[in-house]
Amino acid sequence: MRADMDRGSWVDPARARKRFEAWAREYGRTRVNLRPSTRTRDDWVMEQLVLPVFGGRAMGSIGPMDIRSWVTSLEAEYAASTVRKAYQVLARVLKAAVEADVILRSPCRGIDLPKTEHQEMRFLSTDEVAALVRATRHRWAPFVLTAAYTGLRWGELAALRLPRLDLLSRYISVEETVIRDGGSLSFGPPKTRAAIRRISIPAFVGEALAAHLGEYPAVDGLVFGRMNPSRFRQRVWYPAVDASVGRPCRVHDLRHSHAAMLIREKAHPKAIQVRLGHASIKTTLDTYGHLYEGIDEALAEALDATWRKATEPGDAA
Repeated sequence: MRADMDRGSWVDPARARKRFEAWAREYGRTRVNLRPSTRTRDDWVMEQLVLPVFGGRAMGSIGPMDIRSWVTSLEAEYAASTVRKAYQVLARVLKAAVEADVILRSPCRGIDLPKTEHQEMRFLSTDEVAALVRATRHRWAPFVLTAAYTGLRWGELAALRLPRLDLLSRYISVEETVIRDGGSLSFGPPKTRAAIRRISIPAFVGEALAAHLGEYPAVDGLVFGRMNPSRFRQRVWYPAVDASVGRPCRVHDLRHSHAAMLIREKAHPKAIQVRLGHASIKTTLDTYGHLYEGIDEALAEALDATWRKATEPGDAA
């Protein structure tokens, strides 16, 4: 014990007898800068999935095998993404306990988690986008058109206000997004600093938005009025998809389609990152890097042509 004290690695065993629920709630009160939707989600996970199993346990009594058994039981009832989120919430609390010298080390080590299924992205062609816009109910066609040709997220477009839409200079300032807080919707800043951005819009999109506002004036300053994502999908999106490009096709696929358009136009990855509001260019390349394969071949052919022209007879080598 004395040696551990001298090394600074000694932890008072009395602290490890603290109940998990008491520590989790104490830690939860110290978390700051959380979006309402994040706090609501994490609170639900803690109350429904974590505390029923670990709430009454002493902090020092929780071991890796306990967590393995818990993950296995969750996997039988919940989707892989839910299980992984529950584990993240538990691991965060235990990591904080280590940092606060409540326990010596976290039991969250060597835990196998279920793999999440990769959601297939769909990239619509410009003709398919046009067909989808034509099939969309008249009032919402400009929303779909703007989403496809700006790459804005659903929440960013739904939160677009008149002062942030400059039709004369043709740009949109993204400074707000729709946030889900339990069963209600509210407005707040984007999740990352990179998502706060200003992007230019094509002239035809500006014309469509001007016509939209002439026919449907903004409600509460919102260009598209107050929108509910579930009602939009059921009443507007799916009927339009079924009548044009067919399922599966998500609203978010318009964002993917926009990225594909930019790549076809040979836009630099950095420009795409900024336009989409990705926090890192790595995110952009990890998500859309495979779309650059054809462009890379075209670049190689262009370099070949450049070299051959430079070394033609009579030219300086």
